[in-house]
Amino acid sequence: MGVFALCLLIVLSLWIVGIFFLKPFAGQKIQRAVYEKSDQLYQIQLNELTYNPFTGKARITDVKLQADTARRRQLGKEAPDLIFEGNMPEISVQGFHLFSWLWGKKLSVEAIVLNQFDLRLTQFPNTKPDEPEVQKTPYEMLNKQFEHVKIGRIQGDDWTVKQVDRRTKKVRTLSIQKLSWKVDDLLIDEKGHLDTTRLWYAKAIEVNLDSLVLPNQDLSASVQVKKIQLSTADKRLQIEGLGSIPSYPRMEYVRRTGNTSYTKAVVNHIELAGLDLSKYWLQKKVKVGVVTLEGGLVNAFEVRSRSSKMDGPRKPFPHQLYQRLPFQLDIDSVKVRQVDIVYDELNPKTNQTGNVNFRRIKGVIVSLSNDSLRKSNVCKADFQASFMGVSSLQTHFTFDMRSPRGQYTCAAELATLDLRVLKPTFKPLALMDIETGIVDRFQFRFSGDQVKTSGSGTLLYHDLKVKILKPDEKKGFKIRDLFTFAANKVLMYESNPMPKKEVRQGKISYERIPGESFFGILWRSVRSCLSDSALKT
Repeated sequence: MGVFALCLLIVLSLWIVGIFFLKPFAGQKIQRAVYEKSDQLYQIQLNELTYNPFTGKARITDVKLQADTARRRQLGKEAPDLIFEGNMPEISVQGFHLFSWLWGKKLSVEAIVLNQFDLRLTQFPNTKPDEPEVQKTPYEMLNKQFEHVKIGRIQGDDWTVKQVDRRTKKVRTLSIQKLSWKVDDLLIDEKGHLDTTRLWYAKAIEVNLDSLVLPNQDLSASVQVKKIQLSTADKRLQIEGLGSIPSYPRMEYVRRTGNTSYTKAVVNHIELAGLDLSKYWLQKKVKVGVVTLEGGLVNAFEVRSRSSKMDGPRKPFPHQLYQRLPFQLDIDSVKVRQVDIVYDELNPKTNQTGNVNFRRIKGVIVSLSNDSLRKSNVCKADFQASFMGVSSLQTHFTFDMRSPRGQYTCAAELATLDLRVLKPTFKPLALMDIETGIVDRFQFRFSGDQVKTSGSGTLLYHDLKVKILKPDEKKGFKIRDLFTFAANKVLMYESNPMPKKEVRQGKISYERIPGESFFGILWRSVRSCLSDSALKT
């Protein structure tokens, strides 16, 4: 009976200590550890901390992590450049085996749930000298406290994340809403990093969020996402409503930024299948099988401005930006479906905008990689589209993914086209109205880099007649009769080929001006071929 009473007393004592007296001891120890380990920079507050040693359930309520800004200033160059703060109503733990930790340095937990975390991060300029970073595995970082860490599930629901970036003059804020994530079967031990069935020591990772906004450095635009779903078990990432959105309407954007070009792009649905993240942790490598882009609109706008300064900085092309990613990204293929591109250009002389558009684009891009050691450095892309909504257009691109000058080639073939559909393009931009004209076929090919393009094309057409215009305040445009007569009778060929003559080839030659977009270069290069094919020299 005495032994039974002693055992019962021990059991009751453990229960009472766990339920009622854990906070004064463990709570103070946690607070002191956070304060001391952070060099007095952080303080953590806990309202209630309970633990039942028999069920293994633990609960911490009203958790608040705060940073001391005055202490950060005192630390000077030793202060971290990233500060964390946040509030969480509750942390719940299930199946926490305390004694296996105390006696065997083995941490075993069935589940940890972290809900409704309001996380705030502040990024300051880096004041420390750059030093080579020593990559350590999680086990190497934890092995002094734990020989073995096994957690069945870690889960966070309904998180809000806000990161304030103070590294530049203009403070920018990253915002994430309704973030949920789950990590299944986490195992950290001496050989855990060798387990090929795990990613980052876990059997599966899931991430879901409903809103993300990431401004660029000068706050002139932002990357916005409506929804993201990631599953490492399925090796799949889905993104809904990904957009690069300027912060202002296009003319205000041009005025505020000093750029002559403006681009707004939105893709409705993106799916990455065969996503391999296993080499990202240590080697910064990501591999993707197939990327699908479905539904979207790209609006490109430029103000025509032929500057006399042709040696200024030029914006990098899309494939040059891809080369500069901070990690290696290999994509086997990209499938594009139902994407529209609209290119608008403002002519300051007429103060009117002309446009060309490419509807219902579909195609495939293969061998997209920024791996400098890859055998082939060529990325190929084939697209089909409806030009101006009425004529079939086939295009083929190649991109040199190692070229510092952004070298590429473009070849295309356009089917039959009534040139009158280009009235909205030529009237404001070329001060020309097309009365009649039929394109029988148009083929061209040119190569280019970040400075210029060169090539040739063959435009087969007949029955071309135009009117030459000048701006008119009352009517918008006024016909210039003498110039119209000269254009049709003297300056232009009515057809290609002319009767009993050989087919003429048009020359493509264009020099890029600073600030000009990739779309603008393509259109103006093609336009130079049209002019050279139709005009008499």
